[in-house]
Amino acid sequence: MFRNMPLAALVAASGASSLGATMTLLAVPWFVLVRTGSGTQTGAVAAAETIGLVLSLLCAGPLVDRYGARRASVLADLATCLAVLAVPLADALGVLTLPLLVVLVFVVGASRAPARSAKQVLLPAVIAATGARVERATSAEETALRAGELLGAPVGGMLIALVGPTWVLLADGAALVASALLVGLLVAGARPGSGASGGAGVRGYLRELAETGAQFRRDRLLLALGAACAASNALLSGLLSVLLPAFGVSVWHNSTLVGVLIATASGGSLLGTVLYGWRSRGGHRWRTFALCFLLSGAPVFAVIALDPHPVLLVSLTALFMIANGPVNPVIAAVKYARVPEALRGRVFAAFSASANAAMPLGLLFAGALLDAVGPAGATWALGGVCLALSACPFVFRVWRAMDAPGDAVAAAPPPSGRPGAGSPHGGPR
Repeated sequence: MFRNMPLAALVAASGASSLGATMTLLAVPWFVLVRTGSGTQTGAVAAAETIGLVLSLLCAGPLVDRYGARRASVLADLATCLAVLAVPLADALGVLTLPLLVVLVFVVGASRAPARSAKQVLLPAVIAATGARVERATSAEETALRAGELLGAPVGGMLIALVGPTWVLLADGAALVASALLVGLLVAGARPGSGASGGAGVRGYLRELAETGAQFRRDRLLLALGAACAASNALLSGLLSVLLPAFGVSVWHNSTLVGVLIATASGGSLLGTVLYGWRSRGGHRWRTFALCFLLSGAPVFAVIALDPHPVLLVSLTALFMIANGPVNPVIAAVKYARVPEALRGRVFAAFSASANAAMPLGLLFAGALLDAVGPAGATWALGGVCLALSACPFVFRVWRAMDAPGDAVAAAPPPSGRPGAGSPHGGPR
């Protein structure tokens, strides 16, 4: 039991921070609307958190590698906690202005990103220490993240109704403190500074940041995975945030069905993750990824575009989204196997940055299609793009490298030959 404690602590920390983040995502706009009644100010605050998140993902990766993932995780959780708690404190003191709120929410977004990236970097060391299978460990962490996101909205909404948004922010602060304590006390990570390879100062930092691009250029599979994740998230965000509400307004005339569908998709994906972690014995990563990526993509768009009876609509969406569950755990296992330990912070952050940066493009594309051809036509069009994307793992041989032995890949030195830039520590298989 004690041997598995680090893994349980890391999974619990990921779940706690995910739960708090989702509650705050609901509470902060509610807080602004209650205080100001202004949609413009609410939008400005929401945009500030998104900008902070993306900028942090682009820039924080080398810092995670340089100073250690455990330290980065703890400090980022505590920084987020201080920023979150500063909102109700400033409001109670009567000094909360819109510029101050924008700054605080920007800090919240900027500090959440390195905390999540650092926890991903910590997972291989925890796997090695506990002897857990990679697929089971990555599935456990993904399950915690998805469960936090799934429960965060209803829990946050219930707390807002019962005690108000201020208490939701306090609950998020408590979750962040719990996450920091779990990681700081129970999770062992790589030696701080072991990932620094570019030297001190701004030039060293920029050199380390540039090594991210070099790693993607060296490994075509990583580049393909990053592009696929970004494109898939863009298409999914367009479906969930633009096209489903459009169906609800102009086709179904039912907002409840929209909420049920989104919850069903999340629940099906969560169930798929749990089942994969329970049943998977490792291996066949390409086959698993390719099949699940295909089933959880274009068929979902097709079901919505066909607009069957609501019972059949919800049931088929749930069935196809179960296949989505193994996708992220398999991607995580491949990244751990192929990315040297010294580069994991910046490479993992680059994955997240590209995925988040692509989502607004998906929203704009879906909106333009909606205006041009209506909800059904736009859904068919996005589904066609999704089908072409999900066919790539079957067509291009680079994807077969997902089943290649990871240690040899991760241990390969970069062309620069600089010490530390090609750490021989490969992700566990």
